[in-house]
Amino acid sequence: MSGLGVYLRHVSLDLDGHHVLDRIDLDLPAGAKVLLLGANGAGKTQLLKMLIGERWPTPTAGADRRYRDARGRALELPDVLPRLALVGGERQDKYYRYDWNFSVQRIVATGVHGTDRPIVTLSSAERTRVRAALVRLGLWVLRRRRFLTLSYGERRRVLLARALVGRPRLLLLDEAYNGLDVISRRLLDRELTRLGRTGLTVVLAVHRLEDAPSVFTRAIVMARGRIRYDGLRAKAPGGWLETGDAAPMPAKNALPLRRRASHDALAVLSNVSLYRDYRPVIRGLDWRIDAGEHWAILGRNGSGKSTLLGCLYGTVPVALGGELKRRGHPPGSHIEAWRRRVGFISPELQSEYLAEVSVLDFVVSGLHASVGLESQATRRERRLAARALSAVGLTVDRDRSVRTLSYGQRRLALFARALVLDPEALLLDEPLTGLDAVFRRDIKALLARLADSGVQLVLAVHHLSDLIPAVDHVLEIRSGRGVVRALEGGRFSDGGAAAL
Repeated sequence: MSGLGVYLRHVSLDLDGHHVLDRIDLDLPAGAKVLLLGANGAGKTQLLKMLIGERWPTPTAGADRRYRDARGRALELPDVLPRLALVGGERQDKYYRYDWNFSVQRIVATGVHGTDRPIVTLSSAERTRVRAALVRLGLWVLRRRRFLTLSYGERRRVLLARALVGRPRLLLLDEAYNGLDVISRRLLDRELTRLGRTGLTVVLAVHRLEDAPSVFTRAIVMARGRIRYDGLRAKAPGGWLETGDAAPMPAKNALPLRRRASHDALAVLSNVSLYRDYRPVIRGLDWRIDAGEHWAILGRNGSGKSTLLGCLYGTVPVALGGELKRRGHPPGSHIEAWRRRVGFISPELQSEYLAEVSVLDFVVSGLHASVGLESQATRRERRLAARALSAVGLTVDRDRSVRTLSYGQRRLALFARALVLDPEALLLDEPLTGLDAVFRRDIKALLARLADSGVQLVLAVHHLSDLIPAVDHVLEIRSGRGVVRALEGGRFSDGGAAAL
């Protein structure tokens, strides 16, 4: 499997009046295995899009982008385009936006010819190639499932399989490990190790040390749209690859402390069963979140963590025979009243919110529990939104379109959208996904302050290091059943392992 080389000279990129890449010079020879590091908003995703041909350089003197094969021969973009592949959050969100809900097997098969829809009949050899990719990435048992009924991590594996069956010569992975459980991360580790022995050119953008296999020996560090370091991984400037185990730092921008405590349980679930795409996900769950408790929800990809959080928030209905009681929300009350008291963050909500609105209006929409605004934000609403943005440390131009933000910056904006409510509880699905080490530390510090102030937290995570000390109750979902466990000092008190 031979790779492609990519060469950028004095490449810059302006988007919506914002300078996102600044005179980039990069030599990426065929067969290179490179880590791409940097803070949220540094320009990593836009650089990947430039490498793959999705972005064209802003016209400047001397700007150039060239492709070469393993022998150094020059190639034009139209010739190499079918052998370029990018896997990341934005591509995944596109399926949600356009409702491309084909079966797993058909979506992987589209990678053979690089189409978005399954419109090409495959040969016997191509079908064999698709099957091999499904097996290698642990997807064979899911091959008949509809894509949008899968968990976030399962969808990521499907799109990786789709990219690989196209036999790319340049593979770009933008936070490919996001949302993956332990088993899925091992599968991806094994696949990247296999690719490391080939001539394929691979660039992997990551934020966590555990998401950076040793086969990647070169590192590129970006800051403010420029390459600040390009060399051996072992000599790269520190701080960009951390496990997240460091103690949270004091929050820099505090929100008003909430002290309106209640003695009633936040939620009580009795014999609750939940379905997705007419398939049972959780069966007969009895669970009680008492006042003042902070919970983590753990489980494998596809176990039902996101579905359960959606149920608590009010987007997934309880099956007949079950009952869910929410604090201060009598039966028959409109669900919007509950959503205006509880903040919610999920990858699906981030995918859904693709309206062309400013960052400030995006946050204001949290006050209305809406996607978009029906009327212009008031001065008070804009003031509350600005305070929430300051609390999460997002310092971008607040009139900028939210669609121009990086994936991690959008996650911070989603945090601000949840906090602008002055919520009594936060329901958080993989809340630190896509955040760099510094923002993970700061958001954990903010969550600790909120928990101390009386805001209840319910978090679904794959990394125990993403939890704060206040979270000492665990609901682990196994085979559709909930098992309650206790955490002490970030470890299980019974000494057992978790299905993360």
